[in-house]
This record gives sequence, C-alpha cells and structure tokens, in this order.
Amino acid sequence: MSTAVPPVVLASLALLAAAAPAAEVVQLPQWRPLAKIEGTRFARGGPGKTVAIWGRGADNVEPFYFDEWLPALFERTLVFDTLELPEGGMRWVFTGDLGGFTVWVDKDRLALYQRFYDSFGLYDFDADGNVQARQRMPEKRIVEESQPYAGPIRSLTVILRHDLTLVVLANDQEIFRQHCLFDVQRHQLQLTTRRCRIEGTLLSETPERATVTLHPDETHQTMMGFGGITTPMAYRQLSPEGKQRWWKYVSEYNLLIQREYPIGSRLDAAMDNWDVPKDALPHYYGDNFPNSEISDFDYIRTIRKLGGKVWFEFWRLPEWADQTWKDSRGRTHTVADPDKYAAAMLSYVKTSQEKAGAPPDVVGIQNEVIQPGEIWRQMTLKLRAGLDAAGFRNVQIHMADASNLAQGIHSARTFTSMPEVWDKIDYCAAHMYDFQEFFTHPDDFDARLAEWKDVVGKKPMLSTELCINNTAYQLQSYRIAFIMGELYQKNLTLVDASAIAYCWGLLNVEQPSYGWTRGLFVVDEQHAMVPKPGSNQLRVFGAYSRRIKEGMTRIGCKSSSPDLLTCAFTDKDGKETVVLQNRGTRALVVDLGRSFRWQEAVSPYRENATVELRGRTEVLVNPGEIVTVSDVPLNTLPSGFEPAD
Repeated sequence: MSTAVPPVVLASLALLAAAAPAAEVVQLPQWRPLAKIEGTRFARGGPGKTVAIWGRGADNVEPFYFDEWLPALFERTLVFDTLELPEGGMRWVFTGDLGGFTVWVDKDRLALYQRFYDSFGLYDFDADGNVQARQRMPEKRIVEESQPYAGPIRSLTVILRHDLTLVVLANDQEIFRQHCLFDVQRHQLQLTTRRCRIEGTLLSETPERATVTLHPDETHQTMMGFGGITTPMAYRQLSPEGKQRWWKYVSEYNLLIQREYPIGSRLDAAMDNWDVPKDALPHYYGDNFPNSEISDFDYIRTIRKLGGKVWFEFWRLPEWADQTWKDSRGRTHTVADPDKYAAAMLSYVKTSQEKAGAPPDVVGIQNEVIQPGEIWRQMTLKLRAGLDAAGFRNVQIHMADASNLAQGIHSARTFTSMPEVWDKIDYCAAHMYDFQEFFTHPDDFDARLAEWKDVVGKKPMLSTELCINNTAYQLQSYRIAFIMGELYQKNLTLVDASAIAYCWGLLNVEQPSYGWTRGLFVVDEQHAMVPKPGSNQLRVFGAYSRRIKEGMTRIGCKSSSPDLLTCAFTDKDGKETVVLQNRGTRALVVDLGRSFRWQEAVSPYRENATVELRGRTEVLVNPGEIVTVSDVPLNTLPSGFEPAD
C-alpha cells in the first residue's frame, strides 16, 4: 500500500534544492576506454515508431528496461558507443516504492533530480481542494541540480552508498553528490524524441573476494541479549491470535529483554497502582493514540516463561518523590529525594516479586534525567542498600542513562569520579540518539564511542535505547535501517555492549512514520489486531538478535575487506554465529574458512530468509545486504505455550 512522505522529510530535503548561481560549464575529461567491456547491451532511437507512456506523453521512444532488481547499495555504469541527442534528451530513471531519481542528459547539460510519487498529497490543490496539477500521477521533485558540460560523454556512473549519498559521474569525473534517503529497485533508459539515438553497454558487476578469520581465543563481552519496550497499552490491543503471534515473534527474534516504561508521575504515595491501566501516563506521538507508561505483570510472567529478563527504571518521578535542593553555590533545584526514590524502586521490585514471580533483573538509576552528582551518589547508595536489606542482592543496577552518548560521557565521568558509587554500579548504560548526526559519515562516531569506552573502562555495558527520532529521517527506507545496523555492529565491537534494546518493541500508531522509525512492530488493525513488522528496522535488528543468544561470548573476527563489517559469537558448546554486513557497492564472495549450518539474509527483498548451507564454506553477500551464518538454532515457543492473562 502506498504511504505518504512526511512533510518534515520533504522540507529537509528541499533545503538542498535552494537556488544557486548559474553553474560554469564543466569540460569533461577524455574517457579512457576499458580493456574489456562486458555487460548488458542496449540500443534505442533513430527512425522507428514511438509509443504512448501514460503520464509522460504520446510521442516517446520505447524505453529500455534493464532486467535486474537493484541491491540496496550499488554502482552502475553505462558505456556509450553512440550518444546522439540533437534535440530532447535521455533519462536514466531509477524507481522505488516511494519515489526515484533521474539522471538527465542532453547535448550540453546534465541534471539530477529526486522525486516522490507515492502520495495524493503531492498534487497541487486549489482553495476548494480540487487537483490543479495536469500530470496523471502525483509527483513532486524535491532536489534538482543542473550542470552545463562540454565534450563527448562516453560513460555515466551512478553510485548509491551506505552513507545515504547519491553520486553521479560522467567520464569518471564526479558531477553531482546529493543526500538521498529512499530506496530504488529498478532502472530504465528513456529518450524523449525519435531523433535521439543511443547504443552501448551497462557494465556487469563482478563480485570481489573477501575472507573472514575467527579467533576463538580472543574473548570479549558475554551477552545478555536483545529487546525493547513493549508498551502494555499496545499489547492489550492485540486479539488472542495476535498475542499468540506476538510471543512467536518475541521468541524467534530473541527479543527476550522487556525494558519497562512504568508509571512515573502518576504513581500514588501508597505505591499500589503500578499496573492500573486508568492511571497510565499517556506518552504522546503526534496524533497517535497514547502509548502509556504502565506495567503489566502478566506480560512479565509470560516473558519469564520464555527465559526472558526485565529491566526497570523511572523516567519522571512522582512529585512526592522530588525535593527542593540547594547546590554548593546556594542555588535551588528540584531534584530527586533519594530516600523516597529508593522506597519507590523497592516497592516495584517487591510488587514484581509478588505478581510476576521474580524481581527485575536490572534496575536503572533514572532514564534521561540528569541529577546533580551528589543526588546520584545518594540515589545509588540508598538503592543498593535497600535492595540488599530486602533480600534482593541479585538485582543489578545500571547507571543513569542519558539520551545521547555525548551526554552519557559526561554522566559517566560523574559516576566514575565517585569510587564508592561506581563500585555499586553493575552496568554502564546510555542511549545513542546522537548517532543520527553521523548518518552521512558514520565512522566519525567511532571517536565518541572510544571516548565512552575510555571513561567506563571494563564495566559491562547495556545499550538501553536505540531508534530514529531525527525529523530528517522519518521514512520507510531500508537504507536508513541498514545504517542503524552499522550502529548495532559498533555497539557490539567497539564498546562491548552486552545487550541492545530498541526503543519500542510494539507500538500503538496511527501515523505510519512513527512505526517506520520508533518501533520494531506495530498493531495491524486491518488483519484482526495482530502484530506486524513496523518497517525494515525489524529485519536489520533481527540480523543481529535472532542468533546471538544470552550467554554467548564475542570472539575475535577479522575481515579482509574494509567494506565488510563483522562480529562473531560463540556459546559454551562451541556453536558460533557470525554477522556479515556489506556496506560497499560491490558484491563479496566471503570465504568463512569453515561451514556453518544456517545462513540468514537481510536485504530490501528478504526478511531474515533462512537456508541451510549444506557444507558450503563461502557465502555471497550483496551490497547493502546482511548475512548471518550460524550453528545456533532459532528460539521456538514451548509446546502448548499460552500467554498469561
């Protein structure tokens, strides 16, 4: 079903199309002929019939369609034997679900423009709401550049890269570079008049070879697992069939960490309404219905039946748990009251023990709230003392987690500056929303990750909340999900994360862009209230989560290709999982050195598609594809499993 592009995306991309001075003529370099030209031959134009293309006019040369489905990332080159464009011109048209882009060539000008065509809202309307546009389909250009040129064009190259960049070259010289978010799947050539004539070859792409070497003696973190926040108010919407299907997803995708988003400011002083739905604090996203902050202890009992774990921490505290506090300079602040905070935390732990049969596995100091260092000190020490005194010595504590890693580094410096506090902290923790600032240069984020690692040292890490909330990236795009995959790999290999939690596991949405970016699953009301993947985010997250299980240890893994991101894990029985993420524009034949039992592939066309390797020691990883090879079976629901009510 076609979906509308959020206006914020149109607005952010339109900035790139701001008026610019007339470009100077570019003298194209002489093209160096290739020693060998192989690929798909094409020819169009000259005397002959024309065809009608509805929406494009009645007098067109028949387009040439390339018979391939493009990978998520690619480099494609046309080499011309003939390029005659005395009038009109040639379009090289790339198309996808939401929109596409076109490279235009005429006798003295090159152009590149992106366009969306997936929404009725892209038409122009008059004051009465009537369509004014003459085109037969809704379409809107959002980025357009033009470049005069001189000299014969012998080759055109289009490159779509992992860093959300689109590049066009003529005779191997870069002409255009644009920010491009959406995916394209197919491409074609169009000539606008019969006097135009083209003939040439689309060069074939030959896979390159790479090797991956495992080093089992080099060991790193031991995994707790993967998960996110399943809001009870969304879970309550599911039909009985939907709930059964939900738990199948939770098991298969190994989403066995439930991060609680509990009642906060509406917690009463008696602390007896942890799971009362009418007291749920609404959490609003645009015009969507609330995703409320509340607990569901039946849900927790169910996830524990599957061997899952629970994390708990407050976001906002109830007013009665705050205090007015003076800092060393005499300034007053509203901060947490450590005694009342610790009492509320302990109340939840006891209630969970009573109603769910177990306390949470990990409790956090506080989510996305920065307290003065002295207050953090008291909160941590009083929480640990209260847990121990009540017999909950096995409940672990993670530090306060900031909304982004830059702030997290400052928070970590505060915690580590108090040795008696840092000693009581079992896990360091942070969100990483600032990675979105690095989508177009993702490896620059590595320096921030290294700084974090330098501050927290060997303290085990929980990556407590990841998703996309930047207004520039609210799009149903595989490539945006793919770059989040790069963040998962960095978490596992650069900061030794023991667990990764997406923001929302199941989200209640009406406006689809929130499902595309904030959550892994949404409620599908069109199919009797069952869960469905919210976007491509699930398949990419699943490339890592499905076969990296609790208790597995990361081992050394080296790739011979700089474009092949890897990580490897082993369990106590020696079963291994290796994730291979190809962020280059060339396919890679990867020599694994040994055979694995299963291969799972993630791409725009395959959602964690699984096959048996049957003794093969090499796998093909296409550009923009993630391939997981493993000896570890998927989780399955126990026979006769029923969720708790």
